[in-house]
Amino acid sequence: MKFHSFLNELASIYGKGITFFDIDETIFNTFAKIYVIKNNKIIKKLSNQEFNTYKLEDGESFDFREFRDAKMFRSTSKPIMPTITRIKRMFKNITGRGSEVVLLTARGSFPDMREFKRTFKDHGIPVDQMKIEFAGDIQSAAGSVSAAKKQIIMKYLKTGEYRRVRLVDDDLKNVKIFLSLEHDVPKNVLELVKKKHNIIGVESIAPIQFFALLVNPDGSLKRLQ
Repeated sequence: MKFHSFLNELASIYGKGITFFDIDETIFNTFAKIYVIKNNKIIKKLSNQEFNTYKLEDGESFDFREFRDAKMFRSTSKPIMPTITRIKRMFKNITGRGSEVVLLTARGSFPDMREFKRTFKDHGIPVDQMKIEFAGDIQSAAGSVSAAKKQIIMKYLKTGEYRRVRLVDDDLKNVKIFLSLEHDVPKNVLELVKKKHNIIGVESIAPIQFFALLVNPDGSLKRLQ
């Protein structure tokens, strides 16, 4: 699907939009590992994709030392240029219209946020004008990365500000759970959206529309319904 035609389709829906971009293997190819610890020893090293689905066994715990190393992130990350080009173009198109781009990562927050953000600035991404959400900070309480991302996205939807919401992610599970949100948005939130955007009584118009884009290894996008 042509990216410009997709933007035009989104623009046809009245109201603000919000787009969530994953980071690892979506904006950058990254190489940090998450350690699995048992009896004070490293027994496994997981990639970002492996971590998304790994279930801890008895006596195991995660060690995120590499995933929270901002210097390692900046020095080893390789840009996925098709995605970076899209982010910059999208941000330019929404500036001044109230819509937002949010970086939504499975990582926990970095002790050195300045160095972390410099990775994006190196490639012309206006990261200081974007919100950043770290699903890793709430993953334990949420139960999984996908559940944590869903919880964060719902936090934004509950404001009633957004008529359209999109996720760009390389993990199919995250994308599928995101699409399930269309049926999980509480009725009171939908009513708030209708009220804020003056669509009360217009049953043929969906209060919130959901779009999911799966990032392929080459950086191309596949739209999922």
